[in-house]
Amino acid sequence: MEISQELLQKKILIVDDAASMRTLTKAILREAGFTHVFDAPGGEEAMLMMRKVKINIVVCDWNMPGMSGLDLFKAVKNDAKLETPPWIMLTSSSEGDKVKEAIMAGITSYIVKPFKPDNLVKQVVGKLS
Repeated sequence: MEISQELLQKKILIVDDAASMRTLTKAILREAGFTHVFDAPGGEEAMLMMRKVKINIVVCDWNMPGMSGLDLFKAVKNDAKLETPPWIMLTSSSEGDKVKEAIMAGITSYIVKPFKPDNLVKQVVGKLS
């Protein structure tokens, strides 16, 4: 997949409480050519990062201790100081109710783990284009 230099410069934030998942997701995106890939282990850290760096897209785990991915999305959406970037929710759950809840809240994409690297890259590129 050919990705423009402009898109490859976009800032991506990965939020997942599992360090191995953050590392894997970052590696997939860096291998695709993205150079500005940040990560946070939870919602609080993600909010701090988003206050420092203008993030263009968020790839976020749903199930995290403390603040779920959906709670983080709602917190960002309700924070007047933050723009809400496109949001890709990663989860091991494919329950219909959760998908519906995410869509109702304004989540733009949903990927069920385990996922194919190509699918993640396509979704990111599609949301940034």
